[in-house]
Amino acid sequence: GPLPSVSASAVVSGEPAGRGFVVQVAAVSSLREADAIARRLAGKGYPAFVTAPGAEATRMFRVRVGKYSERREALSIARRLEKEEQLQTWITR
Repeated sequence: GPLPSVSASAVVSGEPAGRGFVVQVAAVSSLREADAIARRLAGKGYPAFVTAPGAEATRMFRVRVGKYSERREALSIARRLEKEEQLQTWITR
């Protein structure tokens, strides 16, 4: 059957459980902006999520894609995001 539509709260979930590499594509101060980027990527099939700011002074919402068990897999996704979405990426754990 048809897939359920992604609700607003679904994208701004925290990080998926478990270990692995994630590709960070943005760090923005506005949740609305972070959500918009994550939704655009999710709409194209990327497993995008937003992490809320921690206690650090710079309140940044980070948009990330993942997780991937292999660093090279994360790297190939990062390259694709840079080429197709014109995003700056970096890989983190």
